[in-house]
Amino acid sequence: MTRRDELDSHLLQLAISAQRHPPRSQERQLALTKLINAIVRAGKLCRPQRSQFSAGVYEDIYNEARQELFLYICQNIDKYEPERAAVMAWVNVLLERRFFKDAIRKIQTHHSRMKMTIADLDNLASPKESKDLTEILKEYIESDPQEIFKNEHIEKSPQVNFQVLVKRRMSGKSWKEISAEFGMKIPTLSSFYYRCIKKLSPKLKEYCSNEEN
Repeated sequence: MTRRDELDSHLLQLAISAQRHPPRSQERQLALTKLINAIVRAGKLCRPQRSQFSAGVYEDIYNEARQELFLYICQNIDKYEPERAAVMAWVNVLLERRFFKDAIRKIQTHHSRMKMTIADLDNLASPKESKDLTEILKEYIESDPQEIFKNEHIEKSPQVNFQVLVKRRMSGKSWKEISAEFGMKIPTLSSFYYRCIKKLSPKLKEYCSNEEN
């Protein structure tokens, strides 16, 4: 038996074990945890369209897709049909054809929102502006004289606030790195971040307008 055969057999046993137990039962949850861990350890998850995105954007997309894939497996393990495909083949088809495409739309929407916000702010700056707009915004958010940005934080996690996330993003950190630092899921962090940008955009525009004058 080849390593691939051994892996397929092991994953199949875990998948069938999960299917045999009632939904939401402790036994099913345990089997699903073992299944997900085994899939990750195997290192056989596909990496679709890797060359089409910058490294940082790709990792954001891939991690979003992977998390949604694992959630789907846990909620829909009964949809797996052993007679039709090996577990790894089933998982990779889902990742490539469904969740990666969904993640592209989600992450690109987030990025386009960010670009639109910055573009709107750019329109407030004079063409002869001597100071780069990004630097103006960075200094304002870091100084936070009214503690507006510090007070915008994820519920029950005041240490994960808008000011902190802006600093991380402006320093070039990826969402994966920020996720690891704070122990939070990427969608939780990025969704909060972009909601803050939308909410605080009028305040940022007002500041830029005052700086221009």
